[in-house]
Amino acid sequence: ARLGRVSGYSRWKTSLAILGIAAIAAGFAYHVSSHPMDFRVYHYGARGVFDETRPVYGETSGLGWPMHYRYPPLFLLLFAPLAMLPLGPAAGVWVVAKIGTLGWLLVEAWRRGLQPAMTYWIVPFFFITPYIIEEFRYGNAQFFVVALAIAGLWIARSQPALAGAVLGLAISVKVWPLFFLPYLGVRRDWKAVAYTFGFVLVLAVLPSIYFGVQGNIDLIGQWFMQEYQTQLSESEIWFPNQSLRGVLMRYLTVVDYSQVPDSNYAQVNLAALDPSAVRLLWMVLAGGLYAACLVLANRRGH
Repeated sequence: ARLGRVSGYSRWKTSLAILGIAAIAAGFAYHVSSHPMDFRVYHYGARGVFDETRPVYGETSGLGWPMHYRYPPLFLLLFAPLAMLPLGPAAGVWVVAKIGTLGWLLVEAWRRGLQPAMTYWIVPFFFITPYIIEEFRYGNAQFFVVALAIAGLWIARSQPALAGAVLGLAISVKVWPLFFLPYLGVRRDWKAVAYTFGFVLVLAVLPSIYFGVQGNIDLIGQWFMQEYQTQLSESEIWFPNQSLRGVLMRYLTVVDYSQVPDSNYAQVNLAALDPSAVRLLWMVLAGGLYAACLVLANRRGH
C-alpha cells in the first residue's frame, strides 16, 4: 500500500511538472509569435532566398545590416519547413522545440549522474536563467547548437559515429563547436574526430542539391569572407556584443555608437587604444586560454 501511495505521488508530481512545462511553453510560444526578433532574420531571409527576392549574403540579406543572414547555406535548407509557415506560428514552433530540447537535456544530465545537492544549483540557476529566457525570446539558433554540442560530447566515446553526426551538424550550422575537436583529440577520442570531419564535409556538399555545385561553392566562399571580415577585419570588430572581443572593444577603444542601430550606448571606455591592438590582445587571450584548456584536458587523460 505504501509503495502504491509513493508511486501515485510520483505520478502526480510528474503530471504536475508536465503541465507546468506545457503552460510555460504555451506562454513563450504566444509571446514569441507576436514579438519574433532574431528569428525574423532567418524567416525573412529564407523566404527571400527561396522566392529569389533577397540575396543569401550581404548587407541586404535577412533584414539588412546589422541583422543580415550570417549562417552557412545548409541552415537555409534546414530552416525551409519553418519558412513555409507564417512568421508567428513558425516562431511559436521554434520556441516550443527549444523548451522540449532543454527538458531533454536536463533529464539526460540527471540520468548521467549530474545530481548535485540543490544548494549547488542555486547560483548557476540565477546566472543562466535570464540568458535562457532572452535566448528563447529572441529566437536565435544558438541554443540548438549548444544542445547539439553537449549531446555530441556526451556520447563521443561510447558512440563515436553518432557523436560525429551530431557534432558535424552543430559545426555546419555554427562554426564554434569546431573548437571541441582538438579537445577530443587530446582526450584520444580520434574516432569521434574523424567521423565529425566526415559529416562536416558531407553536410557542406549537401546544399548543392538545391543551389548546384558551383552555386554552393560560391555561397560558402561568400559566407567565409563575410564572417572573416566581421571577425578579423576593421569593418565590424567594434560592434558591441558580449563576446570577449566585444567587451574589450567597448572598454578599451572609442566606439562611434552613431554607427549602431541603437545609438543610446554610453561611452564607458577606460582607454582609447587602437582597435587593431585590442584585436591582437583578444586573439592572444583567447588563444592562450584555449591552449591552457587543451593542456589541462591532456593531463587529466580520461
